[in-house]
Amino acid sequence: MHRIIQLLYRSAATAGLLVAVGAAAYAEPLKLVICHVDDRSGSAADTGIESLNGLKMVIDPLNEAGGINGQKVELITYDTKTDPQLAANFGTRCSEDDKGLLIIGGSPSAVANSLVTVANQTKTPLYILAAAAPNVTDNAEYQFRFGPKVTQDSIAVADALSKNGIKSVAIINNSVPFGISGAASATEELAKKNITVATQQTYDVAATDVSPQVINLMQADAEAILVYPYPADGARVIRTIRQMDIDKPVIMPRVGMMKAFRDLAADTGNGVLVPSSVDTTRPEVAELFKKYSEQFGPLAISPSPAQGYDAGTLTVAVLKDEKVQAAIQAGDLQGARDAIRDATTRHGDFVGMQGTAQSGYKFSKSHHGPTDEGFFVFVKVADDGKSLEAVDAAAALKK
Repeated sequence: MHRIIQLLYRSAATAGLLVAVGAAAYAEPLKLVICHVDDRSGSAADTGIESLNGLKMVIDPLNEAGGINGQKVELITYDTKTDPQLAANFGTRCSEDDKGLLIIGGSPSAVANSLVTVANQTKTPLYILAAAAPNVTDNAEYQFRFGPKVTQDSIAVADALSKNGIKSVAIINNSVPFGISGAASATEELAKKNITVATQQTYDVAATDVSPQVINLMQADAEAILVYPYPADGARVIRTIRQMDIDKPVIMPRVGMMKAFRDLAADTGNGVLVPSSVDTTRPEVAELFKKYSEQFGPLAISPSPAQGYDAGTLTVAVLKDEKVQAAIQAGDLQGARDAIRDATTRHGDFVGMQGTAQSGYKFSKSHHGPTDEGFFVFVKVADDGKSLEAVDAAAALKK
Protein backbone atom coordinates (compact mmCIF):
# COMPACT_ATOMS: atom_id res chain seq x y z
CA MET A 1 0.00 0.00 0.00
CA HIS A 2 2.86 2.37 0.99
CA ARG A 3 4.60 1.68 -2.36
CA ILE A 4 1.45 2.58 -4.29
CA ILE A 5 1.10 5.88 -2.40
CA GLN A 6 4.77 6.75 -3.16
CA LEU A 7 4.27 6.09 -6.89
CA LEU A 8 1.12 8.22 -6.94
CA TYR A 9 2.94 11.06 -5.10
CA ARG A 10 5.89 10.98 -7.55
CA SER A 11 3.54 10.97 -10.51
CA ALA A 12 1.67 13.98 -9.19
CA ALA A 13 4.91 15.88 -8.50
CA THR A 14 6.23 15.10 -11.99
CA ALA A 15 2.98 16.23 -13.56
CA GLY A 16 3.10 19.48 -11.57
CA LEU A 17 6.67 20.12 -12.67
CA LEU A 18 5.77 19.46 -16.31
CA VAL A 19 2.84 21.86 -16.03
CA ALA A 20 5.14 24.54 -14.56
CA VAL A 21 7.82 24.01 -17.23
CA GLY A 22 5.20 24.00 -19.92
CA ALA A 23 3.67 27.20 -18.58
CA ALA A 24 7.05 28.93 -18.59
CA ALA A 25 7.87 27.63 -22.05
CA TYR A 26 4.63 28.91 -23.49
CA ALA A 27 4.30 32.10 -21.37
CA GLU A 28 3.26 35.06 -23.42
CA PRO A 29 5.78 37.93 -23.33
CA LEU A 30 4.54 40.97 -21.46
CA LYS A 31 3.34 43.94 -23.45
CA LEU A 32 5.59 47.01 -23.18
CA VAL A 33 2.97 49.13 -21.41
CA ILE A 34 3.97 52.42 -19.79
CA CYS A 35 1.55 54.98 -18.37
CA HIS A 36 1.78 58.78 -18.38
CA VAL A 37 -0.25 59.86 -15.30
CA ASP A 38 -0.15 63.63 -15.00
CA ASP A 39 -2.08 66.89 -15.30
CA ARG A 40 -3.26 67.83 -18.77
CA SER A 41 -6.03 70.10 -17.51
CA GLY A 42 -6.30 72.26 -14.41
CA SER A 43 -3.76 74.64 -12.92
CA ALA A 44 -0.68 72.61 -13.91
CA ALA A 45 -1.88 71.52 -17.37
CA ASP A 46 1.12 73.04 -19.18
CA THR A 47 3.58 70.80 -17.35
CA GLY A 48 1.71 67.58 -18.12
CA ILE A 49 1.03 68.43 -21.76
CA GLU A 50 4.63 69.48 -22.42
CA SER A 51 6.13 66.47 -20.64
CA LEU A 52 3.85 64.11 -22.57
CA ASN A 53 4.91 65.72 -25.84
CA GLY A 54 8.57 65.36 -24.85
CA LEU A 55 7.98 61.68 -24.02
CA LYS A 56 6.32 61.11 -27.40
CA MET A 57 9.36 62.61 -29.13
CA VAL A 58 11.26 59.53 -27.91
CA ILE A 59 8.60 56.82 -28.04
CA ASP A 60 7.00 57.61 -31.42
CA PRO A 61 10.23 57.39 -33.48
CA LEU A 62 11.16 54.20 -31.61
CA ASN A 63 7.85 52.57 -32.53
CA GLU A 64 8.08 53.78 -36.13
CA ALA A 65 11.46 52.03 -36.33
CA GLY A 66 9.95 48.74 -35.11
CA GLY A 67 10.06 49.09 -31.32
CA ILE A 68 12.19 46.90 -29.04
CA ASN A 69 12.81 43.34 -30.24
CA GLY A 70 9.78 43.69 -32.49
CA GLN A 71 7.50 44.94 -29.71
CA LYS A 72 6.11 48.46 -29.79
CA VAL A 73 5.85 50.51 -26.61
CA GLU A 74 2.21 51.08 -25.64
CA LEU A 75 1.75 54.52 -24.06
CA ILE A 76 -1.43 54.89 -21.96
CA THR A 77 -2.28 58.41 -20.77
CA TYR A 78 -4.36 59.62 -17.81
CA ASP A 79 -5.27 63.24 -16.94
CA THR A 80 -5.03 63.78 -13.17
CA LYS A 81 -6.51 67.33 -13.15
CA THR A 82 -4.41 68.24 -10.06
CA ASP A 83 -6.55 65.82 -8.04
CA PRO A 84 -4.52 63.54 -5.73
CA GLN A 85 -7.37 61.00 -5.39
CA LEU A 86 -7.77 60.84 -9.16
CA ALA A 87 -4.02 60.35 -9.47
CA ALA A 88 -4.15 57.44 -7.02
CA ASN A 89 -7.04 55.84 -8.94
CA PHE A 90 -5.28 56.17 -12.29
CA GLY A 91 -1.97 54.95 -10.90
CA THR A 92 -3.66 51.86 -9.47
CA ARG A 93 -5.49 51.27 -12.74
CA CYS A 94 -2.18 51.40 -14.59
CA SER A 95 -0.56 48.90 -12.21
CA GLU A 96 -3.44 46.45 -11.81
CA ASP A 97 -5.65 46.68 -14.92
CA ASP A 98 -3.22 47.87 -17.62
CA LYS A 99 -0.35 45.73 -16.27
CA GLY A 100 1.90 48.73 -16.72
CA LEU A 101 5.63 48.17 -16.38
CA LEU A 102 6.34 51.77 -15.44
CA ILE A 103 4.45 54.94 -14.46
CA ILE A 104 5.73 58.34 -15.64
CA GLY A 105 4.22 61.57 -14.31
CA GLY A 106 3.50 63.52 -11.14
CA SER A 107 4.34 67.11 -12.00
CA PRO A 108 2.39 68.75 -9.13
CA SER A 109 3.77 67.56 -5.79
CA ALA A 110 0.31 66.55 -4.53
CA VAL A 111 -0.16 64.27 -7.54
CA ALA A 112 3.37 62.89 -7.18
CA ASN A 113 2.78 62.03 -3.52
CA SER A 114 -0.30 59.98 -4.47
CA LEU A 115 1.65 58.15 -7.16
CA VAL A 116 4.48 57.41 -4.72
CA THR A 117 1.98 55.62 -2.47
CA VAL A 118 0.72 53.59 -5.45
CA ALA A 119 4.26 52.78 -6.58
CA ASN A 120 5.23 51.46 -3.15
CA GLN A 121 2.02 49.48 -2.64
CA THR A 122 2.04 47.86 -6.08
CA LYS A 123 5.85 47.76 -6.44
CA THR A 124 5.66 49.53 -9.78
CA PRO A 125 8.58 51.80 -10.81
CA LEU A 126 7.67 55.49 -10.94
CA TYR A 127 9.54 58.20 -12.86
CA ILE A 128 8.45 61.51 -11.24
CA LEU A 129 8.61 64.59 -13.45
CA ALA A 130 8.37 68.20 -12.21
CA ALA A 131 7.30 67.68 -8.57
CA ALA A 132 9.32 69.97 -6.31
CA ALA A 133 8.51 68.49 -2.90
CA PRO A 134 11.74 67.14 -1.36
CA ASN A 135 10.11 64.13 0.33
CA VAL A 136 8.88 62.27 -2.76
CA THR A 137 12.20 60.47 -3.02
CA ASP A 138 12.85 60.05 0.68
CA ASN A 139 13.71 56.39 1.43
CA ALA A 140 12.93 55.72 -2.22
CA GLU A 141 12.90 52.22 -3.66
CA TYR A 142 10.62 52.31 -6.71
CA GLN A 143 10.46 56.09 -7.32
CA PHE A 144 12.98 58.24 -9.22
CA ARG A 145 12.72 61.97 -9.97
CA PHE A 146 13.64 63.94 -13.09
CA GLY A 147 12.66 67.40 -11.87
CA PRO A 148 14.99 68.72 -9.19
CA LYS A 149 13.57 69.03 -5.69
CA VAL A 150 12.91 72.56 -4.52
CA THR A 151 15.93 72.33 -2.24
CA GLN A 152 18.12 72.23 -5.34
CA ASP A 153 16.49 75.41 -6.71
CA SER A 154 17.24 77.04 -3.37
CA ILE A 155 20.89 75.97 -3.53
CA ALA A 156 21.19 77.61 -6.97
CA VAL A 157 19.48 80.82 -5.77
CA ALA A 158 21.60 81.08 -2.61
CA ASP A 159 24.79 80.55 -4.64
CA ALA A 160 23.86 83.28 -7.14
CA LEU A 161 22.92 85.78 -4.42
CA SER A 162 26.07 85.06 -2.42
CA LYS A 163 28.34 85.47 -5.45
CA ASN A 164 26.81 88.90 -6.02
CA GLY A 165 27.32 90.10 -2.47
CA ILE A 166 23.63 90.24 -1.53
CA LYS A 167 23.16 90.01 2.23
CA SER A 168 19.39 90.30 2.80
CA VAL A 169 16.36 88.74 1.06
CA ALA A 170 12.58 89.01 1.53
CA ILE A 171 10.52 85.86 0.90
CA ILE A 172 6.83 85.70 -0.05
CA ASN A 173 5.10 82.36 -0.60
CA ASN A 174 1.63 80.89 -0.90
CA SER A 175 0.08 78.49 1.61
CA VAL A 176 0.27 75.25 -0.41
CA PRO A 177 3.07 72.65 -0.07
CA PHE A 178 5.12 74.13 -2.93
CA GLY A 179 5.14 77.58 -1.35
CA ILE A 180 5.77 76.37 2.18
CA SER A 181 8.53 73.90 1.30
CA GLY A 182 10.12 76.41 -1.10
CA ALA A 183 10.32 79.11 1.57
CA ALA A 184 11.64 76.66 4.14
CA SER A 185 14.38 75.30 1.89
CA ALA A 186 15.37 78.82 0.78
CA THR A 187 15.69 79.97 4.38
CA GLU A 188 17.92 77.00 5.14
CA GLU A 189 20.19 77.46 2.12
CA LEU A 190 20.42 81.27 2.51
CA ALA A 191 21.55 80.81 6.12
CA LYS A 192 24.42 78.62 4.90
CA LYS A 193 25.60 81.63 2.84
CA ASN A 194 25.11 84.08 5.74
CA ILE A 195 22.24 85.82 3.90
CA THR A 196 19.54 87.22 6.19
CA VAL A 197 15.83 86.70 5.55
CA ALA A 198 14.53 90.21 6.33
CA THR A 199 10.92 89.03 6.30
CA GLN A 200 8.85 86.04 5.21
CA GLN A 201 5.25 86.62 4.19
CA THR A 202 2.71 83.82 3.57
CA TYR A 203 -0.66 84.38 1.85
CA ASP A 204 -3.63 82.13 1.11
CA VAL A 205 -3.29 80.73 -2.41
CA ALA A 206 -6.84 81.92 -3.21
CA ALA A 207 -6.35 85.45 -1.86
CA THR A 208 -7.35 88.13 -4.34
CA ASP A 209 -5.48 90.89 -2.50
CA VAL A 210 -1.84 90.34 -1.50
CA SER A 211 -1.06 94.00 -0.86
CA PRO A 212 -0.76 93.60 2.97
CA GLN A 213 2.02 91.05 2.48
CA VAL A 214 3.73 93.09 -0.25
CA ILE A 215 3.66 96.23 1.94
CA ASN A 216 5.55 94.24 4.55
CA LEU A 217 8.09 93.26 1.88
CA MET A 218 8.56 96.90 0.97
CA GLN A 219 9.06 97.94 4.60
CA ALA A 220 11.65 95.20 5.11
CA ASP A 221 13.79 96.88 2.40
CA ALA A 222 15.69 93.71 1.50
CA GLU A 223 18.10 93.67 -1.45
CA ALA A 224 16.13 91.03 -3.42
CA ILE A 225 12.70 89.34 -3.31
CA LEU A 226 12.17 85.60 -3.54
CA VAL A 227 8.66 84.39 -4.54
CA TYR A 228 7.17 80.87 -4.27
CA PRO A 229 3.68 80.97 -5.82
CA TYR A 230 1.40 79.12 -8.23
CA PRO A 231 0.85 80.81 -11.61
CA ALA A 232 -2.32 82.79 -10.86
CA ASP A 233 -1.31 84.07 -7.43
CA GLY A 234 2.24 84.63 -8.69
CA ALA A 235 0.82 87.07 -11.25
CA ARG A 236 -1.07 88.86 -8.47
CA VAL A 237 2.11 89.16 -6.40
CA ILE A 238 4.26 90.56 -9.22
CA ARG A 239 1.53 93.01 -10.31
CA THR A 240 1.32 94.31 -6.73
CA ILE A 241 5.11 94.61 -6.46
CA ARG A 242 5.18 96.68 -9.66
CA GLN A 243 2.22 98.80 -8.57
CA MET A 244 4.11 99.70 -5.40
CA ASP A 245 7.24 100.62 -7.42
CA ILE A 246 9.45 98.21 -5.51
CA ASP A 247 12.65 98.30 -7.52
CA LYS A 248 14.37 95.12 -6.36
CA PRO A 249 15.41 91.98 -8.26
CA VAL A 250 12.58 89.43 -8.11
CA ILE A 251 13.42 85.71 -8.30
CA MET A 252 10.57 83.24 -8.86
CA PRO A 253 11.76 79.58 -8.98
CA ARG A 254 9.87 77.28 -11.41
CA VAL A 255 6.60 79.20 -11.76
CA GLY A 256 8.32 82.19 -13.38
CA MET A 257 8.94 79.98 -16.41
CA MET A 258 5.37 78.73 -16.74
CA LYS A 259 3.30 80.06 -19.61
CA ALA A 260 0.23 80.45 -17.40
CA PHE A 261 2.14 82.83 -15.11
CA ARG A 262 3.71 84.77 -17.97
CA ASP A 263 0.38 85.20 -19.76
CA LEU A 264 -1.33 86.46 -16.61
CA ALA A 265 1.53 88.72 -15.53
CA ALA A 266 2.06 90.15 -19.05
CA ASP A 267 4.34 93.22 -18.95
CA THR A 268 4.60 93.19 -15.15
CA GLY A 269 6.49 89.89 -15.41
CA ASN A 270 9.33 91.40 -17.42
CA GLY A 271 12.67 91.01 -15.66
CA VAL A 272 11.57 88.27 -13.24
CA LEU A 273 14.55 85.97 -12.78
CA VAL A 274 14.18 82.17 -12.72
CA PRO A 275 16.75 79.46 -11.98
CA SER A 276 16.35 77.13 -14.95
CA SER A 277 17.23 73.47 -15.30
CA VAL A 278 17.27 73.94 -19.09
CA ASP A 279 20.37 75.46 -20.69
CA THR A 280 19.42 76.43 -24.26
CA THR A 281 22.99 77.53 -25.00
CA ARG A 282 23.71 73.80 -25.36
CA PRO A 283 23.29 72.97 -29.08
CA GLU A 284 21.48 69.67 -28.48
CA VAL A 285 18.98 71.35 -26.14
CA ALA A 286 18.34 74.16 -28.62
CA GLU A 287 17.74 71.51 -31.31
CA LEU A 288 15.24 69.68 -29.08
CA PHE A 289 13.20 72.85 -28.55
CA LYS A 290 13.37 73.67 -32.26
CA LYS A 291 11.93 70.24 -33.12
CA TYR A 292 9.34 70.56 -30.34
CA SER A 293 8.12 73.88 -31.73
CA GLU A 294 7.94 72.45 -35.25
CA GLN A 295 5.87 69.48 -34.05
CA PHE A 296 3.69 70.97 -31.32
CA GLY A 297 3.79 74.75 -31.79
CA PRO A 298 5.85 77.62 -30.37
CA LEU A 299 7.18 77.14 -26.86
CA ALA A 300 9.30 79.29 -24.56
CA ILE A 301 12.01 77.67 -22.45
CA SER A 302 10.40 75.12 -20.16
CA PRO A 303 11.81 72.16 -18.23
CA SER A 304 8.75 69.95 -18.83
CA PRO A 305 9.52 68.86 -22.44
CA ALA A 306 13.10 68.10 -21.39
CA GLN A 307 11.90 66.10 -18.38
CA GLY A 308 9.53 64.06 -20.55
CA TYR A 309 12.25 63.52 -23.15
CA ASP A 310 14.82 62.45 -20.56
CA ALA A 311 12.33 60.13 -18.84
CA GLY A 312 11.59 58.59 -22.25
CA THR A 313 15.28 58.19 -23.03
CA LEU A 314 15.92 56.29 -19.80
CA THR A 315 12.71 54.26 -20.26
CA VAL A 316 13.96 52.97 -23.61
CA ALA A 317 17.37 52.17 -22.14
CA VAL A 318 15.90 50.10 -19.29
CA LEU A 319 13.36 48.31 -21.53
CA LYS A 320 16.26 47.20 -23.72
CA ASP A 321 18.24 46.00 -20.69
CA GLU A 322 19.06 42.28 -20.87
CA LYS A 323 17.62 41.37 -17.45
CA VAL A 324 14.46 43.40 -18.06
CA GLN A 325 13.97 41.71 -21.41
CA ALA A 326 14.43 38.26 -19.83
CA ALA A 327 11.58 38.95 -17.39
CA ILE A 328 9.40 40.44 -20.13
CA GLN A 329 9.89 37.44 -22.40
CA ALA A 330 9.11 35.08 -19.48
CA GLY A 331 5.83 36.90 -18.82
CA ASP A 332 6.95 37.74 -15.27
CA LEU A 333 5.29 41.10 -14.47
CA GLN A 334 6.71 41.69 -10.99
CA GLY A 335 10.09 40.38 -12.11
CA ALA A 336 10.07 42.89 -14.97
CA ARG A 337 9.10 45.77 -12.66
CA ASP A 338 11.88 44.87 -10.22
CA ALA A 339 14.34 44.53 -13.09
CA ILE A 340 13.32 48.01 -14.36
CA ARG A 341 13.91 49.43 -10.88
CA ASP A 342 17.39 47.89 -10.79
CA ALA A 343 18.19 48.80 -14.42
CA THR A 344 17.35 52.44 -13.68
CA THR A 345 20.31 52.63 -11.32
CA ARG A 346 22.57 50.89 -13.87
CA HIS A 347 21.67 53.19 -16.78
CA GLY A 348 20.71 56.33 -14.87
CA ASP A 349 24.01 58.19 -14.57
CA PHE A 350 23.77 60.41 -17.67
CA VAL A 351 23.62 63.97 -19.03
CA GLY A 352 20.21 64.59 -20.56
CA MET A 353 18.37 67.60 -21.91
CA GLN A 354 18.02 69.07 -18.44
CA GLY A 355 20.98 70.34 -16.47
CA THR A 356 24.25 71.66 -17.81
CA ALA A 357 26.83 69.93 -19.97
CA GLN A 358 28.72 69.08 -16.77
CA SER A 359 25.84 68.06 -14.49
CA GLY A 360 22.96 65.72 -15.25
CA TYR A 361 21.20 62.83 -13.53
CA LYS A 362 22.51 60.41 -10.99
CA PHE A 363 20.24 57.46 -10.29
CA SER A 364 21.90 55.13 -7.86
CA LYS A 365 20.70 53.17 -4.85
CA SER A 366 21.34 56.20 -2.63
CA HIS A 367 20.52 59.09 -5.01
CA HIS A 368 17.34 59.15 -7.10
CA GLY A 369 17.46 62.40 -9.07
CA PRO A 370 19.45 65.26 -10.62
CA THR A 371 22.84 66.19 -9.19
CA ASP A 372 22.86 68.78 -6.39
CA GLU A 373 25.48 71.11 -7.86
CA GLY A 374 25.82 72.82 -11.24
CA PHE A 375 22.39 71.78 -12.55
CA PHE A 376 20.95 75.31 -13.05
CA VAL A 377 21.42 78.38 -15.22
CA PHE A 378 19.31 81.59 -14.99
CA VAL A 379 16.73 83.03 -17.41
CA LYS A 380 14.53 86.12 -17.22
CA VAL A 381 10.99 86.83 -18.40
CA ALA A 382 11.00 89.19 -21.40
CA ASP A 383 8.84 90.59 -24.18
CA ASP A 384 5.75 90.96 -21.94
CA GLY A 385 5.86 87.30 -21.00
CA LYS A 386 6.14 85.97 -24.55
CA SER A 387 9.70 84.78 -24.15
CA LEU A 388 12.40 83.76 -21.72
CA GLU A 389 15.97 84.92 -22.27
CA ALA A 390 19.20 83.36 -21.05
CA VAL A 391 20.79 85.77 -18.62
CA ASP A 392 24.03 86.14 -16.71
CA ALA A 393 22.91 86.00 -13.07
CA ALA A 394 25.93 88.08 -12.06
CA ALA A 395 24.79 90.96 -14.26
CA ALA A 396 21.10 90.62 -13.40
CA LEU A 397 21.70 90.69 -9.64
CA LYS A 398 24.45 93.30 -9.65
CA LYS A 399 23.76 95.97 -7.04
